[in-house]
Amino acid sequence: MWQGVRIPQTRPSTGRRKPPVCPHGAGNVGSSRPPIETVPACGHREWEPDSLFDHLQKRRAALAPGGVFKVAVVRPWGDPRQALEALTRDGRLVRLRRGWYRLPDADPVVVRAVASGGVLACVSALAFAGVWVPDAGGIHARPARGDVPLDFDVLRCGVNRRLPAPRSAVDPVPVALRAAAGCLAGEALIAAMDSAVDGGFVRRADLPTILAYAPGRAARLAAQSRWAQSGTETLIRVRLARRHLRVATQVVIPGVGRVDMMVGERLVLEADSLAHHADEGSYRRDRGRDLRLAQLGFRVVRLTWEQVMFEWDLVEETILSLVGDGEHRWRRDTPNPANRA
Repeated sequence: MWQGVRIPQTRPSTGRRKPPVCPHGAGNVGSSRPPIETVPACGHREWEPDSLFDHLQKRRAALAPGGVFKVAVVRPWGDPRQALEALTRDGRLVRLRRGWYRLPDADPVVVRAVASGGVLACVSALAFAGVWVPDAGGIHARPARGDVPLDFDVLRCGVNRRLPAPRSAVDPVPVALRAAAGCLAGEALIAAMDSAVDGGFVRRADLPTILAYAPGRAARLAAQSRWAQSGTETLIRVRLARRHLRVATQVVIPGVGRVDMMVGERLVLEADSLAHHADEGSYRRDRGRDLRLAQLGFRVVRLTWEQVMFEWDLVEETILSLVGDGEHRWRRDTPNPANRA
C-alpha cells in the first residue's frame, strides 16, 4: 500500500509577548544568549543607580505612568535593591509604600492614589489618559488587594474579582472603563466609551468584551457608542435620541467639511469647547464655516460646554422648537445642495 508523506504540524502561536530587552546589553531576558561566562545573565546583575533612574525616565509611560512605579517592573533586568536605596538617599526617588516609588516630578493625583494603598482607577484613570469624563468628584482608586483599606479621602471603586490585579500605578483604559461602569451614569459612560474609541485607546468592536463583567446595563450601553470627538457631542446625541430625533454624527458636507451633528436633513449642531475653539484662529474658522453653511441653506446652532452641562432644558426646548417649525428639513424653495446642478 502506498503511504503518503507525513506533513509535520506547525505548533500554534502561544500569543506570548517577546521578552523585554535588557538595558545592560545582556541580550533578551529568557532568550538564547552567549554563555554566562561571557555575558552574565541579566537577572543576576545589580542595577546601578544612574542606570536605573535613566531607564525609568526613558520608559516612563510604560514603567512609571504619572511618575510612579512598582519595583516589580524593573526586577526582570536585575536586582534593584541597592540602587533604590541610593536613589532614595539622594532624593531622586521617594518611597510611597512597600514596593512603590515615585520620581521627583510625579503627578500628585497618582501619588495620592498609590500612597493610599491602591492605584489610580475608574474615572480618574480615564481622565489621566485623556478620555472625556465628567467631574470625578475626587480621586478614584482601587486597592492592590481586595482586603486593603484606602485612605478616607480616596474613593474606593472597581472592587471586583473580574478586574485584573494592578500592575502599574494607573489602570489602563480598558480596565478603567470596566470599573467606571459602576460610577458613571448611562449617558456619561457612553460619552467615555466614545472618547476612548476616538482617542485610539480601544476599538468599538471590543467594547462588549471589555464591559462583559461590568454591571448588566454597561454591555447594553456599549451598543449606543458612535463616533464623536468630544463628550458633549455624545451627551447631545444621546439626549436628543431620547426625544426620538434622528441625529447623525460627524457628517461631511461638500464645500464645508465635517460637522459635529446633523438633526434631520439640515439642522447642524456644533459643540464648542474651550480646548478646541478658544484661540482666535479657531474662532475665525468656525465663523467662516457658519457663513458657508448659511449660504448653502443649512441652519446652524452652536452650543457651549456650559450650555450642555448646565442649561440643557433651554437647549432642548430650542432644538425641539426648531424641529417643530420644520427647520431640520429642506423646503421647496431651499433644495438640498447635494442635488443642485
